[in-house]
Amino acid sequence: MVTEFVLPNIGSQPIHKITLADVLAALRPIEARGKHETAHRTKRYVGQIFRYAVATSRAERDITTDLRGALTPSTTKNHAAVTDPAAIVALLRAIDGYCCQPMTHAAIMLAPVVFVPLGELAEWPEINLNVGEWRIPTRKMKM
Repeated sequence: MVTEFVLPNIGSQPIHKITLADVLAALRPIEARGKHETAHRTKRYVGQIFRYAVATSRAERDITTDLRGALTPSTTKNHAAVTDPAAIVALLRAIDGYCCQPMTHAAIMLAPVVFVPLGELAEWPEINLNVGEWRIPTRKMKM
């Protein structure tokens, strides 16, 4: 039975002896490197471990819940998107007039129609021209 948990700067000790200050001291160096999302994700992982420890009677409570607001918020980066119908028409015309290899041209013409990233477009074994069908393998699906 595993009853120890290891965090940097804490060493190996029973989980019920780890304090909020210990967890925060382990997260601060990650945050100091500018890895805010990684710090938040690590806090979530530590919280999952504490919740498991609570469920298995190794700890009284999940102390990471007290860290709400203690870490620098992570910033989200929005990607460019064309949402204006007139701009979409202009984009499709620009794509149609783009000079490149025929296979590349076909791919960039198909991508906005099927709404998949270029790297996820169909491969020939997925296409059945006889029935007009594209079967996307589950290994390519996100869910």
